[in-house]
Amino acid sequence: MSNKVWESITRTPGVLTIKVLMVGFLIAGLVTYINGEESAGPYLLAAAALLVAEIVLILIQVVRKSTEKLPPK
Repeated sequence: MSNKVWESITRTPGVLTIKVLMVGFLIAGLVTYINGEESAGPYLLAAAALLVAEIVLILIQVVRKSTEKLPPK
């Protein structure tokens, strides 16, 4: 897979939104853990779930792009 295709997949709105949410949950979990207020588990679980969703979304997009028929030149 070429680098151009990979960049076009990783820059889609869905993947970028998931990345922003994942980073937000990681930061919230880290801050909660450092402050010792409550368990950071729910935040880390949400970040892990978003990571899995991002991987699935990328795989679906790779399969769609690889099966996409290009018009003749």
